[in-house]
Amino acid sequence: MKLNLKMTAMAVAIASMAGAAHADLTPASTGNGSLAIVAFNTVSRDFYIRDTGFFINSFLPSSVTTLAGDGGVTGDKTPEAGLLLDKSNTSSFQDPVFSNWLTGQDTASVRWFVTASDSISTAASGGVARAITSSASALTASNGQVGTYAASGNAGNLNTLAGGTPFSLSFFANSGAPGTFDSNFGLGSLSLASLGQSVGLYYLVRTQASGGAATQIPLIQYGNSTGFAAVSLAGNGDFSYSLAGAPAAPVPEPSTVWLMGAGLIGAIGALRRRKAIDQA
Repeated sequence: MKLNLKMTAMAVAIASMAGAAHADLTPASTGNGSLAIVAFNTVSRDFYIRDTGFFINSFLPSSVTTLAGDGGVTGDKTPEAGLLLDKSNTSSFQDPVFSNWLTGQDTASVRWFVTASDSISTAASGGVARAITSSASALTASNGQVGTYAASGNAGNLNTLAGGTPFSLSFFANSGAPGTFDSNFGLGSLSLASLGQSVGLYYLVRTQASGGAATQIPLIQYGNSTGFAAVSLAGNGDFSYSLAGAPAAPVPEPSTVWLMGAGLIGAIGALRRRKAIDQA
């Protein structure tokens, strides 16, 4: 009996973990919105949305530690050693449904972007809004744009576009893409990417809520000392996040080490001979 209860508990735990990885999108109003991939046809208005299984707090640059009101989390996605996330190690970064959705679409009219946001306001966070988004061009954003981006009705409640229908990994609709998609929720149409295009990823934080709406915010582009990270969505639905690793310090070859040692020994010998002559 005890064994059966234990096995049942383990099964429930595993099922719970599996469900948590690909649940319906978590809205920004929780303070930790889901990281999602959005693709849409700019002409027919068909659209597709995928839950990557990450949240804004679990996909932060390594240089970022959020305020207590925003989770008090330190990022780990831009290490100096580099990082590759793709279908080989992240199951949600591929989805056969995407290629089915793409069938019949004019691929030249399909654009995509990555999005996550946090619109929660607390005394500790100072009422700031946060967002993650991809961009095919050098991105700039103001306080007002970030606040609007994360607001309810925009990226803040992307989950409502499923129409209340539960989904596991992704969903799509044959029409109805909102106009806010065309400018990536107000950040500019040049931020949208074409299929197969590798683009940059950015972390945006509005300054304190009292900051002027037109004030430009300092952006953090994902990257390390080697260069910037890139995200890409292929036509078969495979998504990837790639950041090269900083080169390691070169290790001297054995012959080089021997020559260095021989030179050092020779120098010590010469010094001793010179000292002996001086003492004679």
